[in-house]
Amino acid sequence: MSKLTVSELGVAFCETSDVKCVEERIQVVQDWPGAHTMIGTKEKVPSEVAYTVDGIKWGSLIPPHAQRHMWTKLELDRPKLGEFMRIRKELTVTNREGDRDPVDVIADFLSKIKEQLIKNLDYHYGVNLWRNLPVSLVVTFLPSGQMRPRTRIITITEPEAAAIYTVKSLQGTVQENDLQVNDGFILCDLGGGTADLISYRIASVEPTFVEEATVGSGEQCGGSFVDRSFLSWLEERLGTPDFVKIAGYPAAEIRRTFITSKLGKMLQEFTATAKSGFSGDEDYYLPLPAPLSAIEDDEERGICDGEICVQSSEMIKIFEEPLKKTLRLLKEQLQQAEKSGTAKMKYVFMVGGFAESPYMYHQVKLFGEKVGLQVIRPTYAWSAVVRGAVANGLEGNGRTPIKNRKCRRNYGTHCNSYFQPGKHRVADSFFCPFTGQKKARNQMSWIIHTGQTLSTSEDYHGRTRLHHNLWPGDREISLSLLAADCVRAPTRSTDQEVYSLAELVIDLSSVPRSAFQVKVNEDGQIYRRLEYDLEISVQSSIEFSFSIKGVRYASIKALYAS
Repeated sequence: MSKLTVSELGVAFCETSDVKCVEERIQVVQDWPGAHTMIGTKEKVPSEVAYTVDGIKWGSLIPPHAQRHMWTKLELDRPKLGEFMRIRKELTVTNREGDRDPVDVIADFLSKIKEQLIKNLDYHYGVNLWRNLPVSLVVTFLPSGQMRPRTRIITITEPEAAAIYTVKSLQGTVQENDLQVNDGFILCDLGGGTADLISYRIASVEPTFVEEATVGSGEQCGGSFVDRSFLSWLEERLGTPDFVKIAGYPAAEIRRTFITSKLGKMLQEFTATAKSGFSGDEDYYLPLPAPLSAIEDDEERGICDGEICVQSSEMIKIFEEPLKKTLRLLKEQLQQAEKSGTAKMKYVFMVGGFAESPYMYHQVKLFGEKVGLQVIRPTYAWSAVVRGAVANGLEGNGRTPIKNRKCRRNYGTHCNSYFQPGKHRVADSFFCPFTGQKKARNQMSWIIHTGQTLSTSEDYHGRTRLHHNLWPGDREISLSLLAADCVRAPTRSTDQEVYSLAELVIDLSSVPRSAFQVKVNEDGQIYRRLEYDLEISVQSSIEFSFSIKGVRYASIKALYAS
């Protein structure tokens, strides 16, 4: 039966009636609407939203002068550091736009993405045909309308999607024959905001299965940081007074949320020519906007005929910081993989928009040669994630070729422990109103740990035995799902490294009375004690289960922290 497989963000789709050539027929949406960019079609659309008097503007439809929400997904991450904090501060200082819920901003943006996707499906398959076909929607994640009735939703992490595409892109090539069981590769995803890396081990060749050999790592050092370096260079070359004439502010004070039209056009010129074409030894001449275009030739500042020269040595300096951080991440991944001893590292696969930079590719390739790794950039590096997501959906049952993952953080919940002098803080001590015993609050019960191997075939990856004392009439239990990104998990829930992911609300209405132990406290009050197991599974999403003596009961509702 025919079906459609879709993914975001790029967006790609494929009709699969001819199963022999579906991967060759994956189509990436490129006709993103735009009114203010020099490039008419792209494989991805800027993930930016502006709320204007004329309504919601998105992507390349946002006027250059408009304030916008950008990097909104960082607001959903933790810790909230780096560029996110600066962007958030700009929005809240200038107006009330910073008070918009990031979930609402993302929802508005995705609704526009959906509209554009439907236009493409209507064009390629006809207005009525595709709506009568079963649809698989594959969402990558860093996680109404016309698709609802027959839509199957699959989730997959972005690194896994990129890994799937890269491995499939090697099929029929010399490299495919060179990939053997226990061989490894580092996936280096260079985007606009971040560089994200992870290492994989080939677990099986026929069929292809891979498993994570390391814990993924990343940093804010993507292509947009080249833009920031260029602006700093431009101010230094022009001098602050002339730079302010086109930028409005010194480079260090320019807001991330919007820039002037004049500076925006110059930055576009830099991106379309120098940034995307520089390989290591080219000079570039960029036109200056008015009033700087009228400056007489100035050899000292490299200005001639209304243009300013960016020499190759200066371009290298502009790329320096993102490159340095990317190479450091690569070294750390290689060291981590070698320390694990689970894989023989052979390749570095570069994907993402910034990976298409000739200079970044050349420098990473030089790094690879020094450490004995072959660096490969697949044909469609920019859209590798979205193409891999579609390829995963084409499996029919959503089967993932990822055999094992490595947990990226610690997961657990807080608990009360019997107080032990010397081990627990006196400030944490209290007497339990149920048992009258002295206990210590704010203690951690970690269920899954950083670096732990997570098999995709197991029902759960962590289990802990807990108990709750309940007063008569209590019908639910609330637990805080906590996390910590550090390697060594803290022992106390109030540690600064520990943060809240969600509140788990367990409905006890289906639990039989026989599961509760009836108790009486020192004051003669009756209470009930319930012992149970909490199980957590970390796949492409986090799942929870609640069981008593091996029997699963109740339902768990997760209220995620904002």
